[in-house]
Amino acid sequence: MNMKLTAIVAENKLLDREKLAHYAHDLGIKVVSKVASGEWLIDECEKYEPDILFLNLSLSGIDGLSAYQILMDRGIKPYLILVTSNMDSELLLTGLKLNCLDILNKPIRYEQLMEAVSKARELVKRDLLISKSTPGRIIKIISLYKTIYINENNLIYAHKLKGEHKSLVFIEGEFKSGIKTTTTLTDILKQCSKQIFLSNPSNLINLNYIKSVYVSEKSMGTYIIRLAYNDVEIELSRRKKRDFDQLFSTIY
Repeated sequence: MNMKLTAIVAENKLLDREKLAHYAHDLGIKVVSKVASGEWLIDECEKYEPDILFLNLSLSGIDGLSAYQILMDRGIKPYLILVTSNMDSELLLTGLKLNCLDILNKPIRYEQLMEAVSKARELVKRDLLISKSTPGRIIKIISLYKTIYINENNLIYAHKLKGEHKSLVFIEGEFKSGIKTTTTLTDILKQCSKQIFLSNPSNLINLNYIKSVYVSEKSMGTYIIRLAYNDVEIELSRRKKRDFDQLFSTIY
């Protein structure tokens, strides 16, 4: 079954706008808004946060490029499909900079749009990191201006990067080097059940991935949690030890 994606059509010409919306609807896309100006585009994207944006850069008022950059600065980055009547090298360069999925040359053909939408579906499936077999809370994080959804059962641990307002999130079976996110550990923890624990100010751990806990040889009164994932070792602070023991005993 195809995923029901949402889209906004941003096109200054009425006939082309309606044609795009009609084709998108036939492809199973829910068109939540159709706009002709950059200002309206910004408002509607903030309201609906669509999966896909069909964008003609020649919008009324604020142009499409400026509007999209404003959205990116605000943390909203739908999958971008550019629409144009003038395919040139400058537009291609713009498309590369914006990391757009496809550039559709007018007049738009149904087959063109179908191929572009297919690319979007595959990317959404990749980003929607939800386990099909094990139910669990869904955590939302922001990475490179995009929203990524993670099943908390797949979250192994998260580590705050020193000197940065970012963290690395490690999950089961994906992104071996971790996902860099601007979402704070506190905001991640708020979305989780008790199985996700803040062992110290810089680390979140999933209790289900603990392999062993032992006394640290380097720092008196502190403990080390060893995870089953790559034998990663994370410090359990003295202040957190009592909370950890109580929580671990109730869950296990």
